[in-house]
This record gives sequence, C-alpha cells and structure tokens, in this order.
Amino acid sequence: MAHECDDCGESFETLTHLRLHDCGDVQSDTFSTSTDSGRSKSDSSPSQKRNKEVAELDNLLDRFSDGDVDALHYAVVEFEAALSTAVEEDSSGDTFRDVFWPYYERVSNELDDATRVHGWPFLADVIDAHEPTEKAEFPLVTPTIANAVGRYLIRTRITDGVEAIPVKALEYLNTVAVNAPESDDVAREEVHAYGWGIGHPNHSVVDQLHARTTEDIFSVSPTVEHAFYADQYAAVDLLEQLVRDESINGTLPRVTRDDMPYRRYLLDCVYGLKTDSHWPGMPRYYDWYDELDYAFELDETVEQRIRDLVEEMGFDADLSNDWTFRDLGI
Repeated sequence: MAHECDDCGESFETLTHLRLHDCGDVQSDTFSTSTDSGRSKSDSSPSQKRNKEVAELDNLLDRFSDGDVDALHYAVVEFEAALSTAVEEDSSGDTFRDVFWPYYERVSNELDDATRVHGWPFLADVIDAHEPTEKAEFPLVTPTIANAVGRYLIRTRITDGVEAIPVKALEYLNTVAVNAPESDDVAREEVHAYGWGIGHPNHSVVDQLHARTTEDIFSVSPTVEHAFYADQYAAVDLLEQLVRDESINGTLPRVTRDDMPYRRYLLDCVYGLKTDSHWPGMPRYYDWYDELDYAFELDETVEQRIRDLVEEMGFDADLSNDWTFRDLGI
C-alpha cells in the first residue's frame, strides 16, 4: 500500500519513508533532525555535529516517552546520523563506542515498547527504512533494530506459536547475519534469536543455517542453541544434520591442542540445556525467560540423541566417562 504526502503529493512504500522524507519547502517544524536540509553548513566540526545529533536524539527519545510515537522513527535516524559522524570523527572507534553504548539499550527498549503497543507493523516499518541491503553501507543502527526484532520473535513464538511469526522478521535477522561486516560483532550476536523461527511453515530456518554454517560458525552455533528452547525436537534434528555433514570441514585454531573441527564446535550449543543457571545471552538487555515465565526441560530422548551423536563422531575421546553437556562447552 502506497502512502502519499499531503503536502507534496509524493508516494512512499512505507510510513517511515513518508515521515522522514524532505518535503521541499514544506518541512515539518515538529522535528529537527540531522537529515534536515536546513541544517547549517557552518557546522563543519565533526564533534560539534555529533554533539548536536546526540542532543537531538535525547530530545526525540524524550518526546517518545511523552507519547509521541513518530518521534521514535526520527530518533532511530538521528542515532544513525550520530554514529556515522562519530565514525568520521575518530577512526579509532572510541568516539563511536561513546555514542553507541549509552543509547543501544535505550533505543532497543523503546523500539520494543512501541512494538508491544502498536504491533508488528511499527517494527516492520522501521526495518523498511533501515534495510541492511538497501544501501552500500551497512546501517550502524542495525544491532538496535535486530535486538527489538529478536525480542518480538521470541515473545511471539512463546505466546502465539511459530506460525504467528512474520516471515519478514526471520528474513531480516537472516539478512543481517549474511550482510553484517565481520567486524560488527554486536550485529552478528543480535541475530541469534533467529533460531526461534525453527519449524516455520513459510521460512526454512534449517536450510538457511545449513547454508551459512561454514562461513558463519560463530553465529550459527548460538542460533541453534536458541532453537532448542523453541523446539528441542526440531533442533536436535538440525544439530544431527549439521554435525554429520562432512562438507562442513572448517576448523578453529587452538594454541596447545589440535585444531577444533567446526562440527565439534557446534556441540557448544547444548552447554546449558541441562541447567537452570544458564540461558542464551541474546538479545541483550532482555531476560525473556523471566518476562515470559519460561520453563525448559530437556527430553530424555533428545538428551540421548545428543550423547549418541557425540559418541558417533568420536568427540567423546577426550572426555571423561561421566561427561556432561557442560563438558561440551568451548
């Protein structure tokens, strides 16, 4: 459905693009963001520009807290602008971190709060405006958006079932995993909740994880861990499939021992399945197991299948006779 601007008549595919477009002479006085064409060109100092962007980000987040939903769309744009300026200002990354970490949790929380109230369309709108494949540069706000998507995905799976998860949510997290720069550890970590989509009738999480295991082992393994909490029977099927696949032949270097096969590393995903004291750490700032009063108990047949898999592959050779799942941790 197209959305048309009442002032200039231009049409946009999403509400976010409509809200954020520069409407020529008719520029809204409600918001003044770093993307506004009226910003003074004299603000040439990156530090001055960043300070203004951060101040505007605070202002917009405060407006959202006061009930102005549109302000949050602009806040995400302003966050992106402030991060971009920080990168230009300081190649060491210190300035970027000074901007990113103080706002990462707050913006993620606000996106989650807005989605709870206004539903999936709100978050889908934000995704459309910051698509990780739409521009040449990977959006710097991606971890924040992926965090909110991960929360929504987990909550939806537990409360309404896998069929209720929008395909777009799964496609987004998988796209982030595929396109995130190798240096963007935070974005790569925020996609782990993708595992909660296992068994979706219209999106094969299994196929997508299998396709990127060799290139993305550090993201796939914790994603499989999440999958166990979503559907342990489907997850153990996936784990067996991956561990037995001889085409997954990468290795991890170790200083004092032989290199570790990727297929052995994958078994790290079962580390916490037999204890109540360990839960997946992503999405950040979100204890889903507490919020949703989630209980998990590993089925005995699933446990035995994992044990049989370890023995079948010979990965028990350096374990004690009474090894536990914690001994499989890396």
